[in-house]
Amino acid sequence: MSTEDLYRTVRRIVVEELEIEPEELDEAARFEDDYDADSLALLAMVARFENEAGILVPNERIAEMSTFGQVLAVIGTLGVPAHA
Repeated sequence: MSTEDLYRTVRRIVVEELEIEPEELDEAARFEDDYDADSLALLAMVARFENEAGILVPNERIAEMSTFGQVLAVIGTLGVPAHA
């Protein structure tokens, strides 16, 4: 999976889990405050990142992911999966 494919997959998952239109997604908007998402929505996103994109997100990193920009930053430090 290329970096661009990974970005598209992660973006699609976030949009679907937040139940918003793609153009509504802002890298700085906070999931909880701006999209009314709860912690279960974030956990659902992480589970889908792991299942659909092959990204293993350590539990201690989940708390760092409260915006789409932060999700991208965390995933960027984890690397692009070779087998997804």
